[in-house]
Formats: sequence, C-alpha cells, structure tokens
Amino acid sequence: MRWIDILAWSLNNLRRRKLRSALTMLGVVIGTMAIVVTISLGYGAQATQMKQLEEMTNLRQITVFPHWGGRDVEGDNSGGAARPRITKLNDQVVSRFRHIPGVAAVTPVIYVWSRMEFVIGTGKLEVSVPLVAVSPQDFAKFVKLKEGRHLSGSLDKMEFILSEAMMMEFKNPKKPRDSVDIWSYMEQGKELPLPKVNWLQAPYTLQLRWEDIEKTDAKGDPIKYTKDYKAKMVGTIKADYRDPNFNTFGYYAVVNLNWLRKLQRDNRALFKEMDMPDYKTYEQVHVLAKTVDDVEAVVKELTEMGVQPDNPLMWVKSMQDQIATVQGFLGFIGAVSMAVAALSIANTMMMSIYERTREIGVMKVLGCKLGNIRMMFLSEAAFIGLFGGGLGLLLSYALSYALNNVEWLQQMVASVMSNTALFTEGSSTSVIPPTLSLGTWAGVVGVSILSGLYPAQRAMGLSSLAAIRNAD
Repeated sequence: MRWIDILAWSLNNLRRRKLRSALTMLGVVIGTMAIVVTISLGYGAQATQMKQLEEMTNLRQITVFPHWGGRDVEGDNSGGAARPRITKLNDQVVSRFRHIPGVAAVTPVIYVWSRMEFVIGTGKLEVSVPLVAVSPQDFAKFVKLKEGRHLSGSLDKMEFILSEAMMMEFKNPKKPRDSVDIWSYMEQGKELPLPKVNWLQAPYTLQLRWEDIEKTDAKGDPIKYTKDYKAKMVGTIKADYRDPNFNTFGYYAVVNLNWLRKLQRDNRALFKEMDMPDYKTYEQVHVLAKTVDDVEAVVKELTEMGVQPDNPLMWVKSMQDQIATVQGFLGFIGAVSMAVAALSIANTMMMSIYERTREIGVMKVLGCKLGNIRMMFLSEAAFIGLFGGGLGLLLSYALSYALNNVEWLQQMVASVMSNTALFTEGSSTSVIPPTLSLGTWAGVVGVSILSGLYPAQRAMGLSSLAAIRNAD
C-alpha cells in the first residue's frame, strides 16, 4: 500500500466520524493553547523586565569599585590560596581591565567635589556646575551625543560636554528668571526651551570661585577669589530621564581627565587648600562589554581580579528565577491539559478499532502488511495532533494579541503573576517566539503519535478470522 493511500485512508476515517474527531481535536487545541499561552506569559514578563532595565541602565556597562579590606583571609570556597583584593583603582589596574577578553572600553570616572565652585559662563549667562572627568577616547564609546563631538586629547583649554538639563540652568545672575519644569518636557517628549545661545560656537570661560574664611572684608564677609580659564563646549547630551547616560552624566560638565590633572598641577596649593584629592586613584571605573553576552564572563574575570563589579544583569537572574517559578506552575497546568488530550486521542483510537474490527480483519485477509495497518492508525493520530495543534497555535496568537491590547486581561495576568509592575503601558504581556510555537506544535504531534501507539499495536494483534467472525 502506498503512502498516499495510507494518508488518504486516515483522513477519510476522520471525516467519517466528524463529531468524535472534532471533540478529540478540541482537547488538543485546548492543550496547545494552555502550553503556548502560559509559557508566553513568562517570556512576556522577561521581555518587560529586560526592556525596563535597558531603559534605566546600559546592560553592557559594568561599574567597578575597589574592594576594601585587604586580602581575603578566609580563602575561596575551594580551599585554595586567599584571593587578593584590589583596594585602590589606579592607571595600572585600569590597564589590566582593558586587556580582559570581551571588554570594548574602560574609563575612570571622577566626580569632582570641592568647596571651590566651578562656574561656566558665556556672554552674560553663567551656570555653576560640578565636573566629572573621564577618559576621552573611551567615553565616546559609552555615550551617544545629541549634537557636536566628543572630547579630544587637547589640554590647551577646557573642553566640556553638557546635557540639555544643565544648559537650561544658564542664567543672568543680575536678572531673575522663571523656572522651567524640565521633567514635564521630558515626559511629554518635547524639546526644552533652551536659552538662545549658539552653544557649540559661543566662547566660554571656566571661573574658579572660592572664599578665604580666614580673611574678611570691611563688612566682615570672607574674601572671595576667582580665576578664569578659556573653555569650549564641544557636545551636548539629550535630556531624557529614560536614558542611563543622562542619569549618569546629565547633571555635570564632562571634562577630560588629563585636563583635570593639569588644572591640579597648575593650582596645587589651591587644590590642597580646598581638600581636593590627587586624582591618581579612582572611586569607580566604568567598563563596557562588547556585547551583552560578554557581560557575565567580564564580571567573573573582574571579581577574580579582586574588585567589586556591579551590573544590572546581575539582578536579572533572581528576577528570572521568580518568573521561572510562576511559569513552571502555569506550564504544569498546560501539560496536564495536554495529558488529558493525549488520553482522549488514545480513547478515540481504541473506539475506532472496536468499530472497524471487521474492516481490519478483511484487510489482513487480503494481505495488507501489519506495518501498513499500524501506519494507518498512527497517521490518523498524527493528523489529530497536526490539525488540532495548528488550530491551537492560531488561537494562541489571537489570545496573545488580546493579552497585549486588552487592559483588563493584562490586569488579570499581572494579578496571577503577583507583579503588577511587569505589565506597564507599552509592555508585552505575552510573547510567543517562533521556537515556542514550532516546538509546541512538533511536541503535540509527537504526543498524538505516542497516544496512538497502543491502539495501533492492538489493531495489529487482532486475528483476521476472529475479527471477521466477531464483527458479524
């Protein structure tokens, strides 16, 4: 018997018993939907969390801190030698970071805190702004600018980058100015009403301002001193609270680390008086991995070196474990539904054998091979899984669309997942990747075939003469 004949015979048997076949397929449809939709909720929760992390942080960026406490006298868990701890981050340590496989860029980050005030001015406008010093070449790989260029290696004058939020703070100290709620502008995605300055072309000065509390003027106030330097604004950072770069650098003037050191050398006595450090060591260093997949290996290498790395992906595992627990429970419910469908298929096939006992006996008498008889019943079971699984997938995609667009369904799912923060506006409640749909479909067909194995074996084991006699 040809394969085409076997398939045609199987389809014909399904059509002859439409109601029974439809009810059996309905069980497969429900089982398929239960598996696909429940697992898709876990994918949706994971996608939402990753989206939230990407909006708040740079997943490739690792912030490295020194490890305090000397050496680890307890040793590692393997009982080996004590692991060294790097308690000072300096240029030699930074150089070691650059040679770690998977690292794209490394920059020290120095936040300049001082009793001395740094004031940037242009024309009649000025702003008092703290400085943050970085490595120019590497910083360009961390932050995307809205306009202009990144810092060069020039030390002739202070080059600086400002965010639009700090540009909004420029004002004439002799005139009052209405304040602007920049957060409202950012939330609405509107351009900020910046002061009318030709930002990247205007001349600037950096003025150092400080007081001598030991000396007073005729009014008894501390004597104030100033010192001016030429400056140039080279780039701008967009004001966007969703951008991790804005949150990190948006409230500072970003300058060249080497320029800051030169400024310190030129004003060594003043910096010492203002209790400012020597900037030869760093409180933190930012490391950028080449890809998100490289982060775990880089973090491991940094930890083994003896520093303390911090990266958002280190939080993801605990969140994924929580989601996996809920997803596993929901998937178990789906598996139970599929098991019930499998029993329904087996029952349908057994009933089909009892009803077609005479037919099977005649086929055997006419010389039909046992393998062909088995394939007929297995094909019939496979068709039930194929059609039922396919319809279940279509309905799963329809339900997934509803879950992503109907608010009350989203609230219901958030309640089941015990985390309303997972499904915010614009997030995906249900995500069905191709691997899930194709894998489930193939699994459903496989389960259907397995459900038909025992009935097929029973059909093969029937005595032809006894089958014909009993059928009469």
